[in-house]
Amino acid sequence: MHRSRRTVSTTALSMGALAVALVVTAPAAPAAITEFEVAPGSGTGSSPAPYGTHCTYTATATAEPGEYVSFYDSQKGSFDPPGAILVGASGTVTAEWTPQTSGTHDLHAVNIGSEQSLQVEVGSGLNLGSACPVL
Repeated sequence: MHRSRRTVSTTALSMGALAVALVVTAPAAPAAITEFEVAPGSGTGSSPAPYGTHCTYTATATAEPGEYVSFYDSQKGSFDPPGAILVGASGTVTAEWTPQTSGTHDLHAVNIGSEQSLQVEVGSGLNLGSACPVL
């Protein structure tokens, strides 16, 4: 009878240690993207749209260092670099966005479990190299 109490105690102790180990090694929840913006260009023009086709703009997202963030445009536009980008120690990640068509664009910064979106208007751009007026 004394032996079975020891077995129950040993089993309970083992189960408790296993539970602590699972809590300690459980993966942390992914960090959210806390900010997302696209800087308007330096070009001027006649259009009220701050962005122009074939012009390049810097998109910036803020997230936890070590996370990965991907950018995408729901219309025709590209981000460079494409795909998932590692967030550095600063907590920010950037990509260059170039819209290909005018109109309303829905831009997205995404990581596992989090997304930030922006809706921007794009006019016809005239890429002159050092400036890109929007017409």
